[in-house]
Amino acid sequence: MKDLNVINCTAYSNGINSPLEYLNITTPAEFKVVMELLCHYDDEKKSASISHTGIARDTAMSVSNVERALKTLAQKDIIRIRHNYAGNGRQVQNSYEVAFLNYDMDEDKLRDAELALKFKS
Repeated sequence: MKDLNVINCTAYSNGINSPLEYLNITTPAEFKVVMELLCHYDDEKKSASISHTGIARDTAMSVSNVERALKTLAQKDIIRIRHNYAGNGRQVQNSYEVAFLNYDMDEDKLRDAELALKFKS
């Protein structure tokens, strides 16, 4: 994983919310993925762009575990996935918006995710 002293990794500390607030509703794998997205967060684009392979490499996870974590984070509305395409129609790496930086989360999805985790443990 990248050095957490890198400036981009502290992008979330603008006084908005802290990713630590989402520890209660995320699995360890999901939390690692969110933290990695924060390391690649672009203030101008208001999103993070990194490949699944890049996330897997930086978090020491498998690509399938990264894909699963991204899917469940999107279901919980903690991230929003934007599919990007080149001019010739070929898909390029996705970009990811993070809830506590970009938008208000859907409270119903958040509550459902929290309840699901309680029943799971």
